[in-house]
Amino acid sequence: MELKDGEKKLSRFLIFQIIIIGILYAAAQIFGYLEAQIFNTFLDHVLRLEYIYISIMVAFSALAGLLSHLFLGILSDNSRSRFGRRRPFLVFGGLLAGISMIIYPFSQDYLTAVIIDVIAVGIASNSYYVAQRALIPDLVDIEYRGRANGIVNILGNIGLVVGVASTLILNEIFGIPDLLRWPGTIITREGYIFILLIGGIVFFIVSLVGFLFIKEKSGSELPPKKPFFQEFKEIFKIEEFKKNREFYKFVFAFTIFNSGVYTILPFLFIYIFDLGFSTTTMVIILGISAPFTFLMMYLLGKYADKYGRKKFITPTIIISCFGFFIIPFLDTTVEPILVLYVFAFASILTVLLGVLTPLNAWHQDLLPEEKRGKFLGILNITNTVSQVIGALIGGIIATIFGLTVIFAFAPIFFIISLPLFMRIKETLPGLEN
Repeated sequence: MELKDGEKKLSRFLIFQIIIIGILYAAAQIFGYLEAQIFNTFLDHVLRLEYIYISIMVAFSALAGLLSHLFLGILSDNSRSRFGRRRPFLVFGGLLAGISMIIYPFSQDYLTAVIIDVIAVGIASNSYYVAQRALIPDLVDIEYRGRANGIVNILGNIGLVVGVASTLILNEIFGIPDLLRWPGTIITREGYIFILLIGGIVFFIVSLVGFLFIKEKSGSELPPKKPFFQEFKEIFKIEEFKKNREFYKFVFAFTIFNSGVYTILPFLFIYIFDLGFSTTTMVIILGISAPFTFLMMYLLGKYADKYGRKKFITPTIIISCFGFFIIPFLDTTVEPILVLYVFAFASILTVLLGVLTPLNAWHQDLLPEEKRGKFLGILNITNTVSQVIGALIGGIIATIFGLTVIFAFAPIFFIISLPLFMRIKETLPGLEN
């Protein structure tokens, strides 16, 4: 069905499928948060290990994730089971990763924890991730992907909020004084068992919901299968690069943009705690800026389907950069100016989360139909590269000039990425030229 302004209306069936994908993304956000934060603090709070051991486990887990995401993406592209090509990977990953999360807090030593995190969780969770991330380009036509990503991102980030809130609740119920680093607080083993039991069960149940309700294309509608090693070797062929030139242009631009994101992301919570605001003040700031960001996700998705992927990216990022630039100056005021902090945090959340709506739709449009899992694996590798670049630069700047200066520096990456994004072709039908 087409509306008066030419924008195609989402059918009820498609809305239902998008909501299921959004729930899958919310579960992925919760699981990813627990694995990135709770797994690491378990080593500190329960096993009482030095920080270097956490870094080693994180490094090995990231490497396992990079490789498994790419390999499983290729395998899922060429799966032709009667259950579909993504759904088996979804439920297998949800089951194994969920079980692994449940047994992780019972680890009695470092080696056991590393094996569970790196091998079981690292591989199993990426089986889930690669299937979940391929569902929108697989199931949603190009004319609807902007709005689909808007809905999915809103649901997914609600999941992220749930993950963060669970940490605060966990600290209230199971937090005890840290006798080694007074006056700090640590979580007991029972607390980790409690939160990871819930997280593991929820992750599996949601993967099962996805398996039961997602409707994939039949095998006869899919391109012919290719051998795994043939698909893998094609990554390094110049012909493959030329054929997908626009995708790789996006990868390059997104790597620069994401480097700006990771210049501040590892230090964002540190900055929030350093502000020393009362809980009430932070609730007011985030209570206004977060709904604004959700509204931006919806609008950017809607307009991406109407006016194209790139049209509103530049003005949104440029306006948001002003919120970043004012942060170093907010410390100089005698009393906090609440409205400026609301603007600053709304700007930060819009760039970190809101702009991903049209960007996700754009890269999904550029994925080759028969190789979406593989190319999502390639994009995942660049995400890790930008994490390393951004975190390193952010750490150096924060150490030399102070923490707030990183917020003024990050927009340099965003602004540099804009002309690179503008050189990528528009993908919405009718606006390609």
